[in-house]
Amino acid sequence: MTDSIPYEEIRDAEDRSWTERLLGCLVLPGLPTAMRDQIMRTLVSLEDPRAEAPLTRILAAREIPEAAREAAGTILRNSGNPPSGAWLRAAWTEGDRVLRRHALLSMRRAEADIVEPVARDPAHPLHGEAIAAMMFDFSEPRFLEPRIAALGHLDPGVRKIAADALVYDEPLAAEAPLLRAAGDAVVEVAVAALQTLVYYPSQRCLIGVVALCNHPDETVRAAVAGCAAQLREGSFRSALDGASHAERRFLLAWMAPVRHLLDLPGEGDAPASPAAAQTQRLAPDAGPAARDGLAVDELIALYAELDGPWAEKKRWFRDRFLAARGAADRGRLVPFLTGHPDPWIRDGAAEVLAAWDERDALLGLTRDPAFTVRKSAMYWLGQLSPDRPLAARAWEHLADPATTGTHASETLATWVRHAPTEESIPRLVALARGDAREQVRYTAARSLAGLHARPAIEGLIPLLAEPPEVTWALHLALLDACWRLRLRPGRCDALRDADSVDLQLALARCLTGDGARG
Repeated sequence: MTDSIPYEEIRDAEDRSWTERLLGCLVLPGLPTAMRDQIMRTLVSLEDPRAEAPLTRILAAREIPEAAREAAGTILRNSGNPPSGAWLRAAWTEGDRVLRRHALLSMRRAEADIVEPVARDPAHPLHGEAIAAMMFDFSEPRFLEPRIAALGHLDPGVRKIAADALVYDEPLAAEAPLLRAAGDAVVEVAVAALQTLVYYPSQRCLIGVVALCNHPDETVRAAVAGCAAQLREGSFRSALDGASHAERRFLLAWMAPVRHLLDLPGEGDAPASPAAAQTQRLAPDAGPAARDGLAVDELIALYAELDGPWAEKKRWFRDRFLAARGAADRGRLVPFLTGHPDPWIRDGAAEVLAAWDERDALLGLTRDPAFTVRKSAMYWLGQLSPDRPLAARAWEHLADPATTGTHASETLATWVRHAPTEESIPRLVALARGDAREQVRYTAARSLAGLHARPAIEGLIPLLAEPPEVTWALHLALLDACWRLRLRPGRCDALRDADSVDLQLALARCLTGDGARG
């Protein structure tokens, strides 16, 4: 029954006409693991919202084999349609191990009261799942400690999860533990650590990674080579290539301890020549909407049908809907898009609604149950012309503890776009000084520079003498602001020995007074 299924073709076409059959196969008794994995991968790729209810039933059915229930949970967690907080809490309280595991892995910042205690308990049977749940939305310093500690867990599976779970936050405090994990006896742990260390552009990291180049395992050696190349080319040499003469001399002096590892050309202090050619911006393909002339009725019928192949429909979604010109057409399409059962459509609709200047519809999507939809809606609100009422919604959203990471940064940028300057500057100063979310502090400082708020930035310069809470992000933003606004950041003695290519480049720009300003 399962051998004849053309999995790759189904995935390529995202052919949802197979959804029901695949769901039936998923729960077959005695199904080989490799076959169940194929089915699971295929259902994940289909993103069929019609599968949510049957998958939830499979997940909850204790008489079904545990492997099938776990697979159902994996598919649901990748569907873009997250369960409500109330459902997650009930499943955690009343469910068996499979349900509790799925609930924990599905939790986000709003459920921190459940996730954090489990993440802080290395002996808890679901400790690894709590660490994994913290990969997104848990960027405050207190949530980083359990992940860093988990790099030393007795279970290598937890150590790998911890290395993966740190990749988006890049806390400086994790660098040394990650370098130790890169030498882990378990290959999977070492490779995961090396993949995260790519984002640590420091001398210590480069030296530590290169020291592993003769590792006995081929897989680890390949990961070492990839990490070292990324650090050399993407961080150290990239900084040099974009630097002026004076900045380059500054950087080369700082890089002296690792210069033999950088394979620099014998060019003295001369900066690398930038490519002269500019990439020509090509006009986007008009898409089938322009070619096929789809009427609104046809457009609605095409995207209302959840069955059948969806890859082509997704490919041309943006162009087809942007081609709708008349107000009457848009009047019918707006409720269709915002009420569509597929979160992929609602997510993509945010850009279309922004192009149509449908502000109320975008505001509605900022309260969508799907995180990706809320994130897109808030971002695209920030691309509209200034409108003070929109600022109130953005500020309310920013105040939500669940608004973290890049989403918090984009939300703040949207607020700045729509709030009056006289209101923005004092609030941005307060955020830069004391918000618990580093992305918010960074964006606040960047926004002040964008507003040319010289006195505000001058008042924040003393923060450069403080140690970083998570990364050097705030310091980088303040140094960049000083450079752009032609402010002197002081001697910056506390930063001159900082082990970060990015920070040293920012210092070079400020202290040499060289280079073009944006």
